[in-house]
Amino acid sequence: MRAATDARGGGDGSLITRLHTPPTGTSIASPARNTLYACQGGTLTRPDRPWIDAYGVIDVLKRPFVSGTMHWRSNLRVTTTATKRRFKGNGLPDHPTGHFPVQKGTPAYKYYAEIPAHGYPNAAAIPIKPWNLDVTVPRNPTVEATPTCIDQLTTGMALAGGTFHLEVATDAEDRPVDPDAALPLDRCWGHPYATQYHYHGPSQTCFGKASRRPANARTRHSPLVGYAIDGFGIYGPRGEDGEIVRNRDLDVCHGHTHAIM
Repeated sequence: MRAATDARGGGDGSLITRLHTPPTGTSIASPARNTLYACQGGTLTRPDRPWIDAYGVIDVLKRPFVSGTMHWRSNLRVTTTATKRRFKGNGLPDHPTGHFPVQKGTPAYKYYAEIPAHGYPNAAAIPIKPWNLDVTVPRNPTVEATPTCIDQLTTGMALAGGTFHLEVATDAEDRPVDPDAALPLDRCWGHPYATQYHYHGPSQTCFGKASRRPANARTRHSPLVGYAIDGFGIYGPRGEDGEIVRNRDLDVCHGHTHAIM
């Protein structure tokens, strides 16, 4: 849904500081570059936020992060068969997260407090809790002749223990928005939905166990950090020869193909 326009430093040699967010009216009802293809359809609204400029560029350094530090006891087991790869665990990450529920008086609080949440006063009150994570993906995925829409919330599994969710949230008026643009996330680009911690955006800077930074990180392909729900690997932002991958390098499913080690 978004493209990196600046990258430096970070866990695997890349810390994304500028992102594009789609303009109001961008369809999510069909496959296309710079968007996503969701089965429920609809169009995106660009949020009015102080960290988004007139060109739709998110300045990550201006966006507040959810503050605080919470540590978790992650439990994830990966098993394989000839055709499947299964992840079972408690859904908790192997790295620290921000403090959820979001604390009153912190810069992120007002943005969560304006969002309704079933069973809670508002989205700021949602905590992180363990849950029965059980995700199975194909072990040997194949490319289909035509793209298919995403029909579920979970779009992938991170080796760090959390899941990736659909890159669509709703604002206070129940309009679809880009979650990276609309809400402050923690420093791992994550937050809970229905108490389940999950990732949006370039989370790879927190994937320490899955992504040990080699000395030549800037000249190498980013390592594997998880699997999409269709079975294909999820990697950090660097492609062949360590070059930053941008939207123009990707197909309408936001992927590309080349040999990797």
